[in-house]
Amino acid sequence: MCGRRLTLADAAGEEDVDVVVLLRGPGFSVLDQAAHASGTGPFRPAGSADERARWWVPHIVEVLTGLPPGAPPGARPRPGFDPALTTLGEREEAKSEELRRAGVRGASARTVRRKRQRYEAEGPAGLADGRAGRREEPGSRWDPRLLEAVRQVVAESAENRPAVEWVRRRVAQVLEAGVGSGALALPSRTTFHRLYTELEAAGLIDGPDRWPGRQVVVDTVRMPPLPLPQGRQRDLELVFALDVDTEVILTAVVREDSRSVDGAVLLARMWVPADQRADWLCEYGISLPGPRTTDGPLPPLIRPRTLLLDRAHPFPRLADACRRHGVLVRAVTGTLPFPRPHAEFVARQLAGQFSAFLLSMRGDRAWHAGWPLDMVQDLLDTWAQEEWNHGELHHQLGEFAMPQSPRGRALRFVALTERAGWVATPPSPEAFAGLLPAARRRVAISGLYVDGRRYDSPALDSLRQRHPVEVRRDPHATRQVWARTTEGSWSAVPAAVSPLLPLDRIAIRPVASPGGHPALAPAPATGSGRIPTVDGPDGSRIEYHAGLPLHTPEVEEAIRRAEELALLNERSPGTRRGLVVSGESGTGKTTVLLALGRSYTARARLPAGSTRLPAVYVRVAPATTPRMFLAELARQLSVPVRERARTTELAHETSEAVDRLGTGLILVDEFEYLHPARGSATPLSDTVDYLCDRLPATFAFAGRSATLPRLAPSRRLLNLTLGPLPRDASWVEYLARAEEALRLRKHTQGTLPDMAGDLHRLTGGRADRLGYLLRSGAIRAIRDGTENLTLALFDDLAAPWHGAPPHAT
Repeated sequence: MCGRRLTLADAAGEEDVDVVVLLRGPGFSVLDQAAHASGTGPFRPAGSADERARWWVPHIVEVLTGLPPGAPPGARPRPGFDPALTTLGEREEAKSEELRRAGVRGASARTVRRKRQRYEAEGPAGLADGRAGRREEPGSRWDPRLLEAVRQVVAESAENRPAVEWVRRRVAQVLEAGVGSGALALPSRTTFHRLYTELEAAGLIDGPDRWPGRQVVVDTVRMPPLPLPQGRQRDLELVFALDVDTEVILTAVVREDSRSVDGAVLLARMWVPADQRADWLCEYGISLPGPRTTDGPLPPLIRPRTLLLDRAHPFPRLADACRRHGVLVRAVTGTLPFPRPHAEFVARQLAGQFSAFLLSMRGDRAWHAGWPLDMVQDLLDTWAQEEWNHGELHHQLGEFAMPQSPRGRALRFVALTERAGWVATPPSPEAFAGLLPAARRRVAISGLYVDGRRYDSPALDSLRQRHPVEVRRDPHATRQVWARTTEGSWSAVPAAVSPLLPLDRIAIRPVASPGGHPALAPAPATGSGRIPTVDGPDGSRIEYHAGLPLHTPEVEEAIRRAEELALLNERSPGTRRGLVVSGESGTGKTTVLLALGRSYTARARLPAGSTRLPAVYVRVAPATTPRMFLAELARQLSVPVRERARTTELAHETSEAVDRLGTGLILVDEFEYLHPARGSATPLSDTVDYLCDRLPATFAFAGRSATLPRLAPSRRLLNLTLGPLPRDASWVEYLARAEEALRLRKHTQGTLPDMAGDLHRLTGGRADRLGYLLRSGAIRAIRDGTENLTLALFDDLAAPWHGAPPHAT
């Protein structure tokens, strides 16, 4: 055993495996595990006393919490044991009566109360018969000053186990003043040798009684104020859980002054290794043994045995969670009982070093975004594992010293587990889920909504618009939640930060034509990721033609103008301008918005796992007021919307979200449905000007031409008007370019330009109708095997709109 690395050996050789992988693997179970090394630390009952103590544990836990250990999530207490309906004394009486009826002797209410008190103070060991642990503590006959001198001398020694006679002479020199004055008597040589051997065997000299998780300090420290780009500052607090013997951070979270930290969630984050939390509730499906993935130490696996808390910082649900899982809680006032270096010193080091990390280049994005809690928490998780846990220990003296021990914190964890010969077991998925806040949510078409954030995954497809599902979440890790998809099966559902139309997933692959016109063919949704050839599979070609983009020259010009405006607004220190794309239905207004969003998102070049949202798409519903529009925009940015929030409040919150998510482009479709509120004298143009000035992003509106008179007075909008293509040379050239993008086996080049007059008659020059004819015709030609586009086929496809007005939808 070496940290989380376990070497398994047999006649065929050796294999390294991660203990966590071993524990989660199929066909493996833990038979037994000691709480600490044999013969060291506090009294641990053995034999029949141990069995009796184990028998009492579920009964006492049920008295304390209402549920026995290992109760499934959602279980209800039995009658007479519900803490919400009965007092602690009544539950003790009920347990005593239950045991008496079962024939258990010596289980009076007084005995149950005594067992409960000892369990709260000492844990499971306190439930054993006290007579089994009566023994003389090693070193109890020593003068405390003599014992401290022995520890000091051994700590100063360059050897792991110095010679006893050398230790005796050095102790005499250290205590020379006290011995000379007669205030202290040294034991004889024989007595010193005997007592030194006793201390060494008990592990009270070189510290083998220390192990990860023996004592964990939970404390809160205020961080130095974080500067904001506008000259303001933000005050945050750092809540951390620090292992005493290794100085490893088990977990750390940031909070604002008004927010409390859920103690049960804090215990769950301490107990599960940082690299495993995201997948802890999911099925592993890993075959053993697991391969070595890195040469360095893995993140420590530590289960707290005793938590040292400051009474000034209570944590809801922590005490109850610790009782259920056998973790002792020591609440103290003033200085925490933390061996050198003191908790206050370590807390100051934590706050100072993490603040320096935030203000370095690694925290630039969070600084520009205004230090949002989720971004600061992500940086804290990274810093705790990469910087602090792999950093060097502070200077240690006295009983905290460990001669010739590694100076790195992660390496100290490895050394202690190697010396002890065991490592703690992590919680079961059921226990971990029981520590997380639970909720029931209905899976909508667009996904799950938890605390104003949207989560979506293909695993939810079978549950959409059905009965509510159980959801568990970590409030300090907002990138995912866990949903119970089937009975006993959990699925990790990631956060969906993209808008309703995922612009970052709709990419266009340019295809250069002889005329130099870009963006004529889409990036196909095929498994190969390449544009299919004429002889390619039918399925790939059908998918290709279904997404065939057909941009008219006016649409391409509007896209270029919009991209230039967005770039100008990013660099301009003055007023930002917006854009209005107007025209009748089918002229390409929505196409301009989506193409602009795709190109803007692609230019952002977001790294994997980024939470930035460069572009947002909003479709305005009929009879929408400015307040309703801002509320919908806020929802797209995952901002919780209060029912009675005013327009100015929504604008402020939306502006902060735009700044935090790095959104530079807001696309608004069907803008003609936006109207002033009833009774409002504010023109719509003034509202648009206010939005362009208030929100730090470029607005691009799309609406019918009838909307323009209402926006004409606006000082912030540039207008681009789209219309049907005339029947001239540009129409013929457009058809030729579209024909080059087709992938039909028997189609002859030049057929579409020859049918230019007939196609203009069928479509009225509208790009949407021509796109429908070409896409549908190509798919039908592939399916029926003709592989060719004919006028008869186009006449049949255009039958639904024969006789309709030229500009009808």
